Amino acid sequence: MTKIAGITVERTSRGIPRYVRIDLSKHKDLIPFLEEKGFISEPDIKLTSKMKKSIKEAENGEVKKVDFNNFWEI
Repeated sequence: MTKIAGITVERTSRGIPRYVRIDLSKHKDLIPFLEEKGFISEPDIKLTSKMKKSIKEAENGEVKKVDFNNFWEI
């Protein structure tokens, strides 16, 4: 059997393939397929109290746009 870098097949004591381990850093072309099938998803963002407060301030219009070049002249 051909060996492919980044893919390991684990077999039972009888030699039957049971698991396959794939190094996704070497096989990035498989990531869209795994996302499509639902194996990989973005982790949920845990909002802290500071983040929730910032979101509320933005919704209320309490946020000011700042020019990066004139950052100290607020």
